Amino acid sequence: MNTELEHVLEENFGFTHFREGQKEIILSVMKGRNVLAILPTGAGKTLCYHFPAKLLDGITIVVSPLLSLMEDQVHQMRASGEKAVVQLNGLLSFTEKEQVLSELHHRSIVFVSPEMLANDYLLKKLRHWKVGLFVVDEAHCISQWGHEFRTDYLRLSDARAALGEPPCLALTATATAEVEKDILGCLAMENAVVHRFSVNRPQIKYFIEECASEEEKQSRFREYITQVASPAIVYTGTRNDAVQLSNEIRETGISSTAYYHGGLAKEERLLIQRQFLHDELRVICATTAFGMGINKPDIRTVVHMHLPSSIEQYVQEVGRAGRDGKESAALLLYTKADRYRPLSFIEQEFLTEKELSALFRVLKGSGGTVAIKDIPAMLQLDETVWRMVMYYLEKAAAVKAGRIAAERLNEELLATLHEHFTKRRRQKQSLFLQLERLFTENSCIRSGILAYFGENQHTSPAFCCSACGFRFTDMPGFDPHPRPADESGKSNEITWQEELQHMLLPHKRGR
Repeated sequence: MNTELEHVLEENFGFTHFREGQKEIILSVMKGRNVLAILPTGAGKTLCYHFPAKLLDGITIVVSPLLSLMEDQVHQMRASGEKAVVQLNGLLSFTEKEQVLSELHHRSIVFVSPEMLANDYLLKKLRHWKVGLFVVDEAHCISQWGHEFRTDYLRLSDARAALGEPPCLALTATATAEVEKDILGCLAMENAVVHRFSVNRPQIKYFIEECASEEEKQSRFREYITQVASPAIVYTGTRNDAVQLSNEIRETGISSTAYYHGGLAKEERLLIQRQFLHDELRVICATTAFGMGINKPDIRTVVHMHLPSSIEQYVQEVGRAGRDGKESAALLLYTKADRYRPLSFIEQEFLTEKELSALFRVLKGSGGTVAIKDIPAMLQLDETVWRMVMYYLEKAAAVKAGRIAAERLNEELLATLHEHFTKRRRQKQSLFLQLERLFTENSCIRSGILAYFGENQHTSPAFCCSACGFRFTDMPGFDPHPRPADESGKSNEITWQEELQHMLLPHKRGR
């Protein structure tokens, strides 16, 4: 089997050897086992399902969390010669989805969002095919997003059951013992094999700098951004921050920058992604919507201008740097006041007992006459909060035929929901406080990260982190002399509409 695997690897993928962990994971998958694979970013997780898909009988379904990630994965697989890969997402029309489904064959790889797998019609269509492997990419999202932000993650075990309980492969770069348990439970992965490899990325150097005020933080950012090694990603707390910082970078003379967030049009997001991947942009200012699964090996710097919500989120985001194995920097600038934003976001994610009571009174008073789709607008509820409440109401059989079953909205259910939301709020607050301690205790950041994931650090790289006595300005590639502005003083970029026109009408391009 081992010799055969090496032959398939070279014949189909052009590699002469596997990276660490890939072969062990693939062997477990080929044996029909449920597998949870925890591999560091840049370790080649895609091969762990692409390889078996070539050999297993049946289609391979890959659940992917973001449209941008799905587009990137499909594009790269097709570019490498894999023609049997398709995607199904909410942006396709009904006709387009039917076309995709009609062209499947027994070795197809189907990328799909969690929301799409909640669609009964799609599941019925997919059940016509044998599913050889059910893959959940970026599986930490089950724990990080599933309970609140996107509850369709919690329904993946139902979708898998509807497809005949195919073997499941869950992939992630970060998972504590608690998150591991969460993933295995939510996906109903019985007797799973767990392959865990170190999260340590020696090439990434960690730098945390506390600033006395927001003005000092912004000043230090402007000082650093013209001198950091690029390409670079700057993570911000909000969409407005991403836009504002991108504009400020332009004012320093760097025109090859852009902002990215989930509110942009699909075409604009895809274009910015493509420009970044093809070195047409030096700096991306983005919310957390950017970067997951982006296969750009030479990102040199990741800057955080806000405090992430957990150590997992921080490790995921800084892990987008240095995938080529070369030295890269992770810089976080913060003030003491920055802690209130993530804590406020956590508070807003959950209804209080008073708010739950008010919601129940309104729902009961409607006598089940109000359609579910009309409730968020009627009560001015955030869509994300309402989806979470709906998930638990459905579990409690308080939803019937698209309407609320008022008789099920009793004090016992109210107490259950309040207890659950309180527990989840405290869990998320605890995760944030652990991140805050990591950054403020002035002990080795790398050791703290590894300890959080249950690892012991035996040796430190020669150049480790700010707590070990190193400065961000000591980084190789840091230029102490700011780069001059573009000679023209203007941006060389064109709009995404113009770029799309050029792509579609290449004869109009200048020579």
